[in-house]
Amino acid sequence: MLKKISAATLTYGNRLNFLYQSIDRLLEQGFDMIYVFCNGITKDNYQKLTSKYHGTPVITLYSDTNLGSAGGYYELITHIAQNDDADYVLLLDDDNLVPRNCYQTLMQLDIKEDELYYFHRPDRMLPKLAKEKRQPEFVMGSENSFLGRDIFSKIIKSNSKYAGDIIAAPYGGLLLNKKALDTDILPKKDFYLYADDYEYTNRLVTEYNFKIIFSEDILIEDLEKSFHLRKGSKLLSNRFSNANATQLYYSVRNNTWLGLLRSNSKGQYVSNVVIFSLIFITQFLLTFKLNNIRTYLKAIKDGFTCYLEEKKSKPRHRHINP
Repeated sequence: MLKKISAATLTYGNRLNFLYQSIDRLLEQGFDMIYVFCNGITKDNYQKLTSKYHGTPVITLYSDTNLGSAGGYYELITHIAQNDDADYVLLLDDDNLVPRNCYQTLMQLDIKEDELYYFHRPDRMLPKLAKEKRQPEFVMGSENSFLGRDIFSKIIKSNSKYAGDIIAAPYGGLLLNKKALDTDILPKKDFYLYADDYEYTNRLVTEYNFKIIFSEDILIEDLEKSFHLRKGSKLLSNRFSNANATQLYYSVRNNTWLGLLRSNSKGQYVSNVVIFSLIFITQFLLTFKLNNIRTYLKAIKDGFTCYLEEKKSKPRHRHINP
């Protein structure tokens, strides 16, 4: 039976130059529908977008405020789940350029109902390394790691068993099936920016037993590099050296929050937070980025607060097979 495959992306700010390239490539192929969630873009840019793709399978959704990636993908995935009958939906960032044979390759894949696929983006090597190392948790770090770092990992080995290649994945390059869309799992809007994709996909894995398969059958090009992928001096720089205050805050807060949700030893986790925070703060001091220290410490504090509030108010989900 032929598969019905849609594609979906989220855009924000003034990024039509990237978005047009991404959509035009999708339109060359046989995707059933192409959804674009316009996350707080100007009315002028929205009108340009709708005018350019009038009469095509491109469906635009609009929010006059930026809901962040978490809120935007929440609305996008919710709309698709309620209004689209496709068997699969390929999620993309607005600067993701798929190859010309993307749709044809997707049609030929033999995908099991409990499998989600993540297609390789060569600028992001962690998923590929996780598969090569046969360590699915490598994309997020061990259960008690902080920002992917764990001083205990050499002496305490993880005994978690998981049949997929990676335990979480970015939105861009993720192929969701109908079963995943029909679950009650959606991105947490409170995450706003950063780590919401890993939190969302990890819940699909842990609560509904989906397996995420890493695949290089399709290679997706990133037209723009994220702030944490830009190179700097290894000694004095860290993953936040090129981040602005908003990027630093939400990345640290959300990874702290997510780390607490994942950890099975709060003592080990807090030890990692303290030790690696001292390293980050020292690097900020040596590069005279004093404002970053204040932002970083507030993010850590708020990450703990968010975790405690969630733990107090929300019961755990039951594990259900898809």
